[in-house]
Amino acid sequence: MKEPIKTVATIVGFLLLLAILPLPYGYYTFLRLTVFVSSLFLAYQLYEKKSHGLSLVLAGLALLFNPIIPVYLLRETWLPIDLVSAGLLFYVGYYVNKGAK
Repeated sequence: MKEPIKTVATIVGFLLLLAILPLPYGYYTFLRLTVFVSSLFLAYQLYEKKSHGLSLVLAGLALLFNPIIPVYLLRETWLPIDLVSAGLLFYVGYYVNKGAK
């Protein structure tokens, strides 16, 4: 995997966009775990690249989606969170990686 930040951020961003559809509950459980692990991975990668501010934002995203002590919100509340999170991950994937080249 040549560009892991771009790949992971883009895939998880698309998974978050799918969350606007009425999918089975299992998908949202899968999404919570995927966003949690991916956000931690991306936060670490960006911390290593000296992008501390964005790393901190991704750590916050990991806290929001963490499966250990879950944050329970209504579906109507999660919808904008999912969309903003997808936008953040697309930003990370395309612009941060572009600036690192």
